[in-house]
Amino acid sequence: MQAVILCGGRGTRLAALYPDCPKALAPISGRPFLAWQLDWLARGGCDRIHLAAGHRAAQIADWLAGQPPGRAVTISREPRPLDTAGALAQCASWLTDELVVVCNGDSLLPRLDWPAFLTTGIPRAADARLVLAPVAGASRYGAVHCDAADRITAFGEKTARAAGWVNGGVYLLRKKLIETWPADEPLSLERQVFPALAAAGRLYAHRAPPPLLDMGTPDGCAALEQWLDAGRPTGQGDAMEKSDA
Repeated sequence: MQAVILCGGRGTRLAALYPDCPKALAPISGRPFLAWQLDWLARGGCDRIHLAAGHRAAQIADWLAGQPPGRAVTISREPRPLDTAGALAQCASWLTDELVVVCNGDSLLPRLDWPAFLTTGIPRAADARLVLAPVAGASRYGAVHCDAADRITAFGEKTARAAGWVNGGVYLLRKKLIETWPADEPLSLERQVFPALAAAGRLYAHRAPPPLLDMGTPDGCAALEQWLDAGRPTGQGDAMEKSDA
Protein backbone atom coordinates (compact mmCIF):
# COMPACT_ATOMS: atom_id res chain seq x y z
CA MET A 1 0.00 0.00 0.00
CA GLN A 2 0.93 3.61 -0.49
CA ALA A 3 0.39 6.05 2.36
CA VAL A 4 0.42 9.84 2.59
CA ILE A 5 1.30 11.63 5.82
CA LEU A 6 -0.22 15.09 6.13
CA CYS A 7 2.60 16.95 7.87
CA GLY A 8 2.21 20.50 6.61
CA GLY A 9 0.69 22.10 9.70
CA ARG A 10 2.41 24.83 11.69
CA GLY A 11 1.99 23.11 15.05
CA THR A 12 1.06 26.32 16.83
CA ARG A 13 0.09 24.52 20.05
CA LEU A 14 3.63 23.07 20.28
CA ALA A 15 5.44 26.26 19.30
CA ALA A 16 6.38 27.10 22.88
CA LEU A 17 8.09 23.71 23.30
CA TYR A 18 9.75 23.47 19.89
CA PRO A 19 9.89 26.94 18.28
CA ASP A 20 12.52 25.98 15.68
CA CYS A 21 11.22 22.53 14.79
CA PRO A 22 8.39 21.36 12.51
CA LYS A 23 5.81 19.32 14.38
CA ALA A 24 6.76 16.15 12.48
CA LEU A 25 10.30 16.32 13.91
CA ALA A 26 9.31 17.08 17.51
CA PRO A 27 11.38 14.78 19.74
CA ILE A 28 9.27 12.02 21.30
CA SER A 29 11.03 9.49 23.54
CA GLY A 30 14.38 10.20 21.93
CA ARG A 31 13.30 10.16 18.27
CA PRO A 32 11.47 12.54 15.92
CA PHE A 33 7.77 11.77 15.89
CA LEU A 34 7.98 11.18 12.14
CA ALA A 35 10.37 8.26 12.74
CA TRP A 36 7.80 6.58 15.01
CA GLN A 37 5.08 7.17 12.44
CA LEU A 38 7.09 5.78 9.53
CA ASP A 39 7.80 2.61 11.51
CA TRP A 40 4.12 2.28 12.41
CA LEU A 41 3.05 2.60 8.78
CA ALA A 42 5.70 0.13 7.64
CA ARG A 43 4.46 -2.44 10.13
CA GLY A 44 0.99 -1.89 8.74
CA GLY A 45 2.11 -2.84 5.24
CA CYS A 46 2.60 0.64 3.76
CA ASP A 47 5.84 0.21 1.85
CA ARG A 48 5.67 3.51 -0.07
CA ILE A 49 5.10 6.68 1.92
CA HIS A 50 4.72 10.24 0.69
CA LEU A 51 5.08 13.24 2.97
CA ALA A 52 2.76 16.13 2.13
CA ALA A 53 4.81 18.84 3.80
CA GLY A 54 4.39 22.57 4.18
CA HIS A 55 5.66 24.52 7.19
CA ARG A 56 9.45 24.05 7.54
CA ALA A 57 9.38 21.44 4.78
CA ALA A 58 13.10 21.96 4.10
CA GLN A 59 13.95 20.72 7.61
CA ILE A 60 11.87 17.60 7.07
CA ALA A 61 13.54 17.01 3.70
CA ASP A 62 17.00 17.41 5.28
CA TRP A 63 16.13 14.92 8.01
CA LEU A 64 14.78 12.47 5.44
CA ALA A 65 17.95 12.77 3.34
CA GLY A 66 20.01 11.75 6.36
CA GLN A 67 18.11 8.51 6.98
CA PRO A 68 19.54 5.11 6.01
CA PRO A 69 18.53 3.89 2.55
CA GLY A 70 16.02 1.13 2.03
CA ARG A 71 12.69 2.81 2.69
CA ALA A 72 10.67 4.35 -0.17
CA VAL A 73 9.74 7.79 1.19
CA THR A 74 9.10 10.82 -1.01
CA ILE A 75 8.23 14.39 -0.09
CA SER A 76 6.50 17.36 -1.68
CA ARG A 77 5.80 20.86 -0.41
CA GLU A 78 2.56 22.80 -0.77
CA PRO A 79 3.25 26.30 -2.14
CA ARG A 80 1.02 27.87 0.51
CA PRO A 81 -1.21 26.52 3.30
CA LEU A 82 -3.91 24.44 1.57
CA ASP A 83 -5.40 22.58 4.55
CA THR A 84 -5.66 18.79 4.67
CA ALA A 85 -7.62 17.98 1.50
CA GLY A 86 -5.90 20.76 -0.44
CA ALA A 87 -2.51 19.32 0.49
CA LEU A 88 -3.65 15.90 -0.73
CA ALA A 89 -4.87 17.33 -4.02
CA GLN A 90 -1.60 19.18 -4.48
CA CYS A 91 0.40 15.92 -4.30
CA ALA A 92 -2.05 13.83 -6.38
CA SER A 93 0.57 13.30 -9.09
CA TRP A 94 2.63 11.29 -6.58
CA LEU A 95 -0.18 8.81 -5.97
CA THR A 96 0.09 5.48 -7.78
CA ASP A 97 -2.56 3.25 -6.16
CA GLU A 98 -6.31 3.32 -6.62
CA LEU A 99 -6.73 3.23 -2.84
CA VAL A 100 -4.49 5.40 -0.67
CA VAL A 101 -3.93 5.35 3.08
CA VAL A 102 -3.88 8.88 4.47
CA CYS A 103 -2.96 9.79 8.03
CA ASN A 104 -2.61 12.96 10.04
CA GLY A 105 0.96 13.85 10.87
CA ASP A 106 0.42 14.24 14.60
CA SER A 107 -1.34 11.07 15.79
CA LEU A 108 -0.98 7.31 16.12
CA LEU A 109 -3.36 4.42 16.65
CA PRO A 110 -0.84 1.84 17.91
CA ARG A 111 -3.42 -0.95 18.22
CA LEU A 112 -5.04 -0.47 14.83
CA ASP A 113 -5.49 -3.86 13.14
CA TRP A 114 -3.97 -2.93 9.79
CA PRO A 115 -4.83 -6.19 7.97
CA ALA A 116 -8.47 -5.92 9.04
CA PHE A 117 -8.64 -2.25 8.05
CA LEU A 118 -7.07 -2.75 4.64
CA THR A 119 -8.99 -5.94 3.89
CA THR A 120 -12.29 -4.27 4.73
CA GLY A 121 -11.51 -1.62 2.13
CA ILE A 122 -14.16 0.76 0.83
CA PRO A 123 -17.67 -0.35 -0.20
CA ARG A 124 -18.29 -0.08 -3.93
CA ALA A 125 -20.83 2.71 -3.50
CA ALA A 126 -18.55 4.76 -1.22
CA ASP A 127 -15.46 6.93 -1.60
CA ALA A 128 -13.70 6.68 1.75
CA ARG A 129 -13.36 4.86 5.05
CA LEU A 130 -12.39 6.68 8.21
CA VAL A 131 -10.88 5.02 11.29
CA LEU A 132 -12.72 5.86 14.50
CA ALA A 133 -11.25 5.54 17.98
CA PRO A 134 -13.08 5.55 21.32
CA VAL A 135 -12.13 8.28 23.78
CA ALA A 136 -13.27 8.95 27.33
CA GLY A 137 -13.79 12.64 26.60
CA ALA A 138 -14.92 13.49 23.08
CA SER A 139 -15.26 17.24 23.69
CA ARG A 140 -11.89 18.07 22.10
CA TYR A 141 -12.68 16.18 18.88
CA GLY A 142 -16.43 15.99 18.38
CA ALA A 143 -18.14 12.59 18.28
CA VAL A 144 -18.77 10.78 14.98
CA HIS A 145 -22.19 9.14 14.49
CA CYS A 146 -22.80 5.99 12.44
CA ASP A 147 -25.71 3.76 11.45
CA ALA A 148 -25.91 -0.01 12.01
CA ALA A 149 -23.82 -0.65 8.88
CA ASP A 150 -21.02 1.65 10.11
CA ARG A 151 -21.91 4.24 7.52
CA ILE A 152 -21.04 7.64 8.96
CA THR A 153 -24.14 9.80 9.23
CA ALA A 154 -22.95 12.93 11.05
CA PHE A 155 -20.07 14.69 12.76
CA GLY A 156 -20.94 16.11 16.17
CA GLU A 157 -19.91 19.49 17.46
CA LYS A 158 -17.18 19.79 20.06
CA THR A 159 -19.36 19.75 23.16
CA ALA A 160 -18.90 18.49 26.71
CA ARG A 161 -19.71 14.91 25.74
CA ALA A 162 -18.33 12.39 28.23
CA ALA A 163 -17.29 9.66 25.79
CA GLY A 164 -17.68 8.67 22.17
CA TRP A 165 -16.10 7.58 18.90
CA VAL A 166 -13.97 10.24 17.23
CA ASN A 167 -11.93 10.70 14.08
CA GLY A 168 -8.73 8.68 14.58
CA GLY A 169 -6.78 10.51 11.88
CA VAL A 170 -6.36 7.52 9.54
CA TYR A 171 -8.28 7.23 6.27
CA LEU A 172 -8.58 5.06 3.19
CA LEU A 173 -9.47 7.17 0.14
CA ARG A 174 -10.05 6.53 -3.53
CA LYS A 175 -7.46 8.27 -5.66
CA LYS A 176 -10.15 9.28 -8.16
CA LEU A 177 -11.87 11.22 -5.36
CA ILE A 178 -8.67 13.14 -4.57
CA GLU A 179 -8.22 13.95 -8.25
CA THR A 180 -11.56 15.78 -8.32
CA TRP A 181 -10.39 18.41 -5.82
CA PRO A 182 -8.73 21.66 -6.94
CA ALA A 183 -4.98 21.42 -6.52
CA ASP A 184 -4.41 25.08 -5.69
CA GLU A 185 -7.23 25.99 -3.29
CA PRO A 186 -7.55 25.40 0.46
CA LEU A 187 -9.88 22.50 1.27
CA SER A 188 -10.45 20.68 4.55
CA LEU A 189 -11.07 16.95 4.94
CA GLU A 190 -12.57 17.39 8.38
CA ARG A 191 -14.76 20.45 7.82
CA GLN A 192 -15.75 20.11 4.16
CA VAL A 193 -14.99 16.79 2.44
CA PHE A 194 -16.01 14.28 5.10
CA PRO A 195 -19.29 16.02 6.09
CA ALA A 196 -20.27 16.18 2.40
CA LEU A 197 -19.45 12.49 1.87
CA ALA A 198 -21.40 11.56 5.01
CA ALA A 199 -24.43 13.52 3.81
CA ALA A 200 -24.28 11.60 0.52
CA GLY A 201 -23.93 8.23 2.28
CA ARG A 202 -20.46 7.65 0.78
CA LEU A 203 -18.32 7.58 3.94
CA TYR A 204 -17.85 4.51 6.15
CA ALA A 205 -16.17 3.87 9.47
CA HIS A 206 -13.68 1.31 10.73
CA ARG A 207 -13.43 1.05 14.51
CA ALA A 208 -10.04 0.77 16.19
CA PRO A 209 -9.29 -0.01 19.84
CA PRO A 210 -7.79 2.67 22.09
CA PRO A 211 -5.60 4.53 22.61
CA LEU A 212 -5.66 7.44 20.22
CA LEU A 213 -2.29 9.11 20.76
CA ASP A 214 -2.23 12.74 19.63
CA MET A 215 0.99 14.73 20.01
CA GLY A 216 -0.52 18.01 18.82
CA THR A 217 -0.41 19.53 22.32
CA PRO A 218 2.12 19.46 25.18
CA ASP A 219 -0.20 17.18 27.17
CA GLY A 220 -0.56 14.92 24.15
CA CYS A 221 3.23 14.69 23.77
CA ALA A 222 3.54 13.66 27.42
CA ALA A 223 0.85 10.97 27.04
CA LEU A 224 2.49 9.65 23.87
CA GLU A 225 5.89 9.44 25.54
CA GLN A 226 4.37 7.66 28.52
CA TRP A 227 2.82 5.05 26.22
CA LEU A 228 5.99 4.52 24.21
CA ASP A 229 8.25 4.36 27.25
CA ALA A 230 5.95 1.86 28.99
CA GLY A 231 5.80 -0.40 25.96
CA ARG A 232 9.40 -0.29 24.74
CA PRO A 233 11.25 -3.56 25.39
CA THR A 234 14.81 -3.15 26.66
CA GLY A 235 17.24 -2.77 23.79
CA GLN A 236 14.55 -2.21 21.14
CA GLY A 237 14.44 1.52 20.67
CA ASP A 238 12.07 1.45 17.69
CA ALA A 239 9.46 -0.87 19.19
CA MET A 240 5.99 0.54 19.65
CA GLU A 241 3.59 -2.17 20.73
CA LYS A 242 2.98 -2.56 24.42
CA SER A 243 3.77 -5.96 25.87
CA ASP A 244 0.10 -6.70 26.52
CA ALA A 245 -1.17 -5.42 23.16
